[in-house]
Amino acid sequence: MSALEEWLLEALLGNGIKMLRVEAEIKAKVLALLILMQKDLVGALANAGELSEMGKAAKATVLRESNALIADYYGRAQLQVDLYGIAEVESLGVKKALASVIERAAGPAGAEVRLGIGIPSEGYLRKLASDVLIQGAPSKQWWLRQQLDTQFKVANEIRIGAAQGETNAQIIKRIVGQEVTVKPAVPTAKGPAPAPEIVPGVPGVMPLARKNAAAIVQTSMATVSAAARRATLELNKDITNGIMQVSTLDSHTSDVCIAYSGACWDWDYQPINGNDLPWNGGVPRHWNCRSIEIAIMKTLRQMGIDMDEPDPGSRASARGQISAKTTFGDFLKMMGPAYQDETLGKGRAELFRAGKLTPRDLVNMDGRPMKLSELKELHSN
Repeated sequence: MSALEEWLLEALLGNGIKMLRVEAEIKAKVLALLILMQKDLVGALANAGELSEMGKAAKATVLRESNALIADYYGRAQLQVDLYGIAEVESLGVKKALASVIERAAGPAGAEVRLGIGIPSEGYLRKLASDVLIQGAPSKQWWLRQQLDTQFKVANEIRIGAAQGETNAQIIKRIVGQEVTVKPAVPTAKGPAPAPEIVPGVPGVMPLARKNAAAIVQTSMATVSAAARRATLELNKDITNGIMQVSTLDSHTSDVCIAYSGACWDWDYQPINGNDLPWNGGVPRHWNCRSIEIAIMKTLRQMGIDMDEPDPGSRASARGQISAKTTFGDFLKMMGPAYQDETLGKGRAELFRAGKLTPRDLVNMDGRPMKLSELKELHSN
């Protein structure tokens, strides 16, 4: 990896971490809506009269009303994910990253090249956000699938519970779920206490619905970000030669992303630089994938700047060399305490420095949300 590619990777990883914070903010909004949906659903069922005693027509009315409520909340949840806004912010971030690399490598001599760095048009990005496929289907189709799945499962639990003569409270428990509980045994005068009683939990419909919604948010954001990043890098072919996959931000890297980390392709998406793996649509390669792609940079002279390439070893001594196989934890260590505090928040950064955060903990930015508008402003300056 050349010095320019190392510096670009550093900048794009920084962008990716900020996008994780945006993702946390959007997820929080979506999950808050689903919690409100659960509350309204519970209220509707609790006040509906005894479901197990209802006739077919009355029960059908309850199911119709619950379906309408679920559809309304899923429609509102989908609107929280501004895919065009995400594509726009990603493109601005890539432009700023490329400009910073050229400035770092060439200084004033690279001014003309920096001014020539562009981003796709608004129309192109809007179409990209609308048409991009999230694991084989448009984003709106995934939201519709989740809505229909939740409606089916809620209706099914109502029907089963009513058929078995359960109370409304028991049917509600089927929908909202209940964790496993342990009832401590009471000791007796005749001897030691018997083993505690383990009360089985109820999986419920809503916990899985929230988990699936979070996965849609993460994967749709990752897919649109990746497509916008590729479009921006490819638009600037005068300074880039292709793309490379990097799996740094993936906290539980899959076998496929381990195999693909460091793989390179030209702008015809053909394997290069010793790679024999096909591109196959690029990242994200699976649900909840956090791998990214960066540019393979041209040399300064290929860009029209008459300068030698900077030495990859000329980085500040506080940081080591960065590669496609650098972990997120390694990257944070390289960047130093101030960056760790800004990225993770002071409390979590202290836990990180003490070795008490797992890789999965690191990419969870629930405590450090950032609005998409804030990130746009950051990239625009």
